[in-house]
Amino acid sequence: MLKNSISLIIFMGSIMTVAILSTITPVCNAAVGDTKPLIGAQISILEGDNWRACDKYFQKLKELGYNTIILRVFHNRNDRFHKLVERAARKQTPEGVYFSTDQAPIISDILTPACKSAHRAGLKIFAWMTTLKANYDRSLRPQVLYFDKNSGSIKREDNLLDPASPENIEFLKKLFQDLAVYPIDGILLQDDLILRHDQGFALVNGTVIPDPEDIYQFSDIIRAEITAYRPPFYRWRQQQALTLQHLANTIFATCRSLRPELLCAQNIHYELLLNDDWGRDWFACSKESLTASKADYLMVMAYQERIRRELEVPREKELSATMLKIFENGLGGEKERIIFKFETPNQEDSRNRKLKLIATLQKTIRNARKKGWRDLILTPCNNPEAAALIRYNAE
Repeated sequence: MLKNSISLIIFMGSIMTVAILSTITPVCNAAVGDTKPLIGAQISILEGDNWRACDKYFQKLKELGYNTIILRVFHNRNDRFHKLVERAARKQTPEGVYFSTDQAPIISDILTPACKSAHRAGLKIFAWMTTLKANYDRSLRPQVLYFDKNSGSIKREDNLLDPASPENIEFLKKLFQDLAVYPIDGILLQDDLILRHDQGFALVNGTVIPDPEDIYQFSDIIRAEITAYRPPFYRWRQQQALTLQHLANTIFATCRSLRPELLCAQNIHYELLLNDDWGRDWFACSKESLTASKADYLMVMAYQERIRRELEVPREKELSATMLKIFENGLGGEKERIIFKFETPNQEDSRNRKLKLIATLQKTIRNARKKGWRDLILTPCNNPEAAALIRYNAE
């Protein structure tokens, strides 16, 4: 796994002893007051090419034991389109959203019929939406500034909204207001509400803040290669974490002002639960910032196969031990809000590989159950074959 060159250098000595901290929430989410576990299917692509097929799929999800779907309502370039979208619309609008708004290009209003279909099937529906990458109309809104290691200078990201900009905050409030008026049951913020270790600088009267020389230690051999962090870096990152969480809380408050009952969730990278420094340094997310979160749910992306690859734990025994430590640790006082997400096999995988991946998923869920967790989300759940893996959730 190559998160960034510095982080690997700094933490190489401890990476083998790190334990993953992903989780699946307990029987009762105290934050929401729901006595039933949340069993969710995260759907990145609606595979049905008509709503009758989608209706049948939602009904199938209900029969399998799901009570919630999480539907992608944003579309970045190179994403796969929901199959319901006509070819003409795909060419006309290569990126945008799947709901009505005057803040971003509309590919197609998939969300209106999706809400009706999900509710007919007895399912709750969460709208899964992007944040800092939502600048689809390419207007001149303030963009994130980053340190370019090739030139050793500060540059502007192509399309990543500055989370501290009042203009961007107002834009996102309006965008999510348009989303909140839909009869959805909740929203989930995409995992792009982050800043990498080289992102988030400010330019004040021509002066870069902070000065890269104050926060980074550079190689004596390769120009602008960061080899370590200086003490001011950590204070800067903690402030960035709080800034990002403030934006998330502002979005939640905006949505709840229209729909007080709306459930709010945000995606969390599993690294934070493994190591406080990883979350802060790599993503600008910390336990302190999550403690300040107003989300009902913190949905941890505990994707077991990604964890296997990134932490280089190829053996099943090592992966199982790592996941067990995840479930044992949790997020301290945030346990009532955590829901863990697990990945399903890829459709293109061979039969033998699928069987191995399914066995790993089954063991992962079983281990989570042993540690008292009951809520869970499987992703991607785009087809009946993947959705049927929820059967391994049986007691």
